[in-house]
Amino acid sequence: MARYKVIPTKTNLARLRRDLSFAREGYELLEQKRQILVVELMALMDKVADAQDQAERELKNGYQALQEAVLAMGRRNLAQITPAVNIQVDMTINVRRVMGVNIPKVDLSLTDHAPYFSPVSTSFWADETVFRFKHVLEALGKLAELRISLMRVAQEVQKTVRRVNALDKIAIPDFRESIKYIEDTLEESERGTFATLKIVKERLEKAKG
Repeated sequence: MARYKVIPTKTNLARLRRDLSFAREGYELLEQKRQILVVELMALMDKVADAQDQAERELKNGYQALQEAVLAMGRRNLAQITPAVNIQVDMTINVRRVMGVNIPKVDLSLTDHAPYFSPVSTSFWADETVFRFKHVLEALGKLAELRISLMRVAQEVQKTVRRVNALDKIAIPDFRESIKYIEDTLEESERGTFATLKIVKERLEKAKG
């Protein structure tokens, strides 16, 4: 709020003081929100790193089992039994709120309709491959949940920081400057009025004398 746009009146002074009070309260609330979100963000960063490592381990285990199955049965035979795999995947996404941010909660349910094929004509590694890739699906679901949560919290932190800085660096200093300008102007006006009244009083006294 630039000075030259403020009319130095007592009404504007009272209004600006109220606005400054509201701005300070808003700053304190936003700063608390920022601190809570930063704590949540740091925790999510650790969780994402752990989930990433877990997903990579599960993928490595899954592909190792697949490679063993290919070596044991041959790529063509393995491809022929693949359509027999019957796993139903159900995913439910719920939401929890952290300081106004929607955080997803992914619940993955795998319903296994085994046996898929005759164990006599297949290798142990075929079943092991299916088993390990079920863990891959679970790990990827958890990783997706955490990554989306991290992205949303990070975006909200950025917005909150911008608002905090706008209040701290622009709005509050402008209110203070405008209030000081009006106070100084009114004080100077009062001194001028007092001096004028004093002169008038002296002249009236001289006239009476």
